[in-house]
Amino acid sequence: MLSKKLIKKVIGVSLCATIGFTAMGVGHAPLIPTASAATSYETKVNYGVNFRVSPSTSASKIRLLPRGEQIHVISKVNSYWLKIKDKNGRTGYISSSSKYTSFSSKKSDSVNGTAKSDRVIELAESYKGRVSYDYGTRNPSRLIFDCSSFTQFIFRKVGVELKWGTRQQKYQGDYVSKSNLRKGDLVFFDTIGSNNKVINHVGIYKGNGHFVHNTPSVDGITVSSLSSGWWSRHYVSARRVL
Repeated sequence: MLSKKLIKKVIGVSLCATIGFTAMGVGHAPLIPTASAATSYETKVNYGVNFRVSPSTSASKIRLLPRGEQIHVISKVNSYWLKIKDKNGRTGYISSSSKYTSFSSKKSDSVNGTAKSDRVIELAESYKGRVSYDYGTRNPSRLIFDCSSFTQFIFRKVGVELKWGTRQQKYQGDYVSKSNLRKGDLVFFDTIGSNNKVINHVGIYKGNGHFVHNTPSVDGITVSSLSSGWWSRHYVSARRVL
């Protein structure tokens, strides 16, 4: 009799987490508030600003960041909020108004531009040989993921929150055509039978006609061609989230 794990891998060959499992009570993997020696605290608080647990004025306050404190901006969430890390390594959100910090639109472009795309690819490829594939699994502590929980795991490391499941990820960010793909874009596929555009697999475009993804065919991370071959024929669409 096949083991439960083997059965899940067989299923995963043709279907990759098309549901987010939220209804089953599976939540996001926790962010661990530990400071990193590699973090550069490049932004200065110009005026006391509330540090909150989520990007909303109704969200709970972590503390008041005082004038003069140095912080690290992880990403610009939208026109109103910055996701930041404080000197204690705690991650949270503050107003993006120029009244409060020295963060500028030029810095925002740098944070969300090429450097971040390069970092996403670097991170994804660093897990080759370390990550295992298991359909319907999101286990960061043991490095066991399906395709979409892996993309969620990688993008979270650069401050971009993705939902779990291709059903949700295929609507995040902005649509981008195949001819305009850029490093760091999410690329989606239909892996069941002939390509009838039903999305069930996701990877990350790395440039030069290739993408990196977590797949049951190798039980982990690999780089595949998007220019020719099987994956090219099963390509459906792409989204830009950086």
